Amino acid sequence: MEWLGSSGMHLTPLGRIRRFFSMELPGFPSPPPETPGVRVFCAWGPWKSNVCGAVVAGIGAAVLFAFMGGMLLWQGQGWKARLWGTGMILFAVTAVWVLFAGNAAAMYPYAVEIDEGKGFCFYAPFKKFYMPIQEVKRVRWSWLLAGWVVSLKRRRVLLSCFVIHVAWGRQGRELAQAIREELARIA
Repeated sequence: MEWLGSSGMHLTPLGRIRRFFSMELPGFPSPPPETPGVRVFCAWGPWKSNVCGAVVAGIGAAVLFAFMGGMLLWQGQGWKARLWGTGMILFAVTAVWVLFAGNAAAMYPYAVEIDEGKGFCFYAPFKKFYMPIQEVKRVRWSWLLAGWVVSLKRRRVLLSCFVIHVAWGRQGRELAQAIREELARIA
């Protein structure tokens, strides 16, 4: 019996949910298979679904706020209702800008590719960032952010660091150590 099911099998609702969470969604870049000189570190499946789901939920919440704000703006009887509607629409637009143009959605990557001696490629929902080794300042553990923080020397709009969350498990510790080794190599 196959775990994901096949075209000939009838899937139960639980099987459909498993198939949905285990498939690759378009728009979420994935690293290519390992090649010589390139090491790939990936978070386990539920963490990737969590990170991608949070971004999608943020977009959904922004659409809901914009819709509610539009209703208040359109049907509001007083100036306070229209002010609240305008504020909700501005909040929704700002939230989407922070996620995408501000690069906040990339703070928690789900995969990292290390090109030995050259740089790092961080994979996040809807984005892929390449960082030369010279742009990475340090890697340190943070109790506040619950993971290893890869600090950047120069901000990318609102993005000043990447966080390898503790949910990565052993892969996260190995990734942090590999980044430290790469930084030590050029120092």
